[in-house]
Amino acid sequence: MFDFAQFQATPYLKLLSPERVRRLFENSHRRTLSDGQFVHSRGDQRPGISIIEDGAAQAGIYGADGSFILTSYIGPGHTFGEFTVFTNLPRTHDVSAVGPTTMLEIPAPRFLALCAEDPAYMQAMLQTTLMRSHLILEMLHTVRSLPLLPRVAKFLLILAPGGPDAPVLRFRQSDLASTLGLSRASMNRALATLADEKLIERGYGSIKISDRDRLAHWLSGHSK
Repeated sequence: MFDFAQFQATPYLKLLSPERVRRLFENSHRRTLSDGQFVHSRGDQRPGISIIEDGAAQAGIYGADGSFILTSYIGPGHTFGEFTVFTNLPRTHDVSAVGPTTMLEIPAPRFLALCAEDPAYMQAMLQTTLMRSHLILEMLHTVRSLPLLPRVAKFLLILAPGGPDAPVLRFRQSDLASTLGLSRASMNRALATLADEKLIERGYGSIKISDRDRLAHWLSGHSK
């Protein structure tokens, strides 16, 4: 059975040829953001595609009590905002930069024009969006069915950005607890156990996965 815990959605830019990426850049507006700066807020009406060129972003929803329900952690080459282009819905999440971040923004009419000129843009968007949809379904399964420790471990693996370096997730542990429906104390105990097993390293406002393959192997042995 395929293990979605190790599955990483391929970034949109990696699915395009260098020439197509160049054309995409020519049709976009570049924004430079500082750590924690809002990209957009829930309810915003501006339709368009956002692409992370460098850095990262986190998406989620703020609760009435100030808690933040984290839904995705987005790394370089990935996109968001697709549904505003194809469904005419307003923004449904609050998105903010994680660390210094450079982002490309393409208004909906311009992106649709590119897709009409070259279907490869739409094909790549469909591929990466469907891959991310699988991850969302796996996240729902994780929240509903796994015991505490495997639940936290699998969620970290799903959120972790790809790449050769050890993934570093930058968010408050309290936000992760809210996302998984756990108390802060339960989340703290789970992360402490994973840290004792040398599977993660806890920092101020960050969690580093020491070895993705090792954590995935540990998870496979604790999810049965």
